[in-house]
Amino acid sequence: MASSLSLLPLFLFSLSFLVSSSSSSSSSSSSSSSTTTPSTDVLLGNEELEGVGLELYEEFLRDEAVSRLNELGKVSDVDGYLERTFMSPASVKAASVIRQWMEDAGLRTWVDHMGNVHGRVDGMNASAPALLIGSHLDTVVDAGKFDGALGIISAISAVKVLKVINKLEMLKRPIEIIAFSDEEGVRFQSTFLGSAAISGILPASSLNISDKRGKTLKDVLHENSVEATEETLLQLKYQPHSIWGYVEVHIEQGPVLELAGLPLGVVKGIAGQTRLKGN
Repeated sequence: MASSLSLLPLFLFSLSFLVSSSSSSSSSSSSSSSTTTPSTDVLLGNEELEGVGLELYEEFLRDEAVSRLNELGKVSDVDGYLERTFMSPASVKAASVIRQWMEDAGLRTWVDHMGNVHGRVDGMNASAPALLIGSHLDTVVDAGKFDGALGIISAISAVKVLKVINKLEMLKRPIEIIAFSDEEGVRFQSTFLGSAAISGILPASSLNISDKRGKTLKDVLHENSVEATEETLLQLKYQPHSIWGYVEVHIEQGPVLELAGLPLGVVKGIAGQTRLKGN
C-alpha cells in the first residue's frame, strides 16, 4: 500500500507539465484563442511543487486518497468481500460516488451509453488533444480494493490539487478522467466493455450478450436509464487525433517492485485477453 500511494506526488508532478507558464499565459491573452499555441514551458517546477504542495500531498494525495480508497472498497454487492460487476447496484453506487468526487475536483461530468463515468476540464485550449487518465470501477469476485480504484482516485486527487492551487484552468490541454464501467468481464464474460466502446471496437452484437440470469447487456443498461443502440455505440468512439495520450496508475499485482524496494515502475508491455467458449 505504501509503495503504491508514494507515486501520487509523482503523478501530480507529471500533470504539472501540462500547465502553461505564467509568461505564456500573459502573452496569449492578447492573441486570438483560435490561433494561440500554448507554450511548452512549465509553470510548476520540481522545487515549486515541493514547496507549494507538501501539505496538499498529505491532505489530498495521501489522507483523502486513502480515505476514498477505503470508502470505495466497502461498496460491494455482497457482505464479507468486495464484488462489483457491470451495472450492479454496487457498481451504480460507486459510479455516483466517483462522479461526485470528480465534480469536487472541478471537473465537468457525464455518464456515457456504456456506463463509463467521465470528468473533464478543458483548460486553456478546449480543442487541443486531451490527456486521458483512468481505470476501471468494476471488480472481480473477492477483489482487492486497490485494483482499478487506485487509478481513478489518484487521478482525481492530482487534479484536485491543481484546482486548490488555482492552476486547473491554466492547463494547456484538456484532461479527462474516465472510470470505465467494465474491464473484468465477470457479469457478461466479455472483458473491456467500457474501454472497447471508447476505442470503437465493441461490436453492436455485444448488446445482445446475456448474463447468467438471461438479461442482455442492452436490458441491463436500459434498467439503469441508459439507452444503448448501434448508433449510440458508434458515437462513443474517440477519434485518435482527439487524444494526446493515456495514463493509468495501477496496483502491481505481483511481488517484483516490493522485492526490489521500488515505489513504482513504468509498464513497457501489456498482456491482452482472449476468452474462448467451447461447444
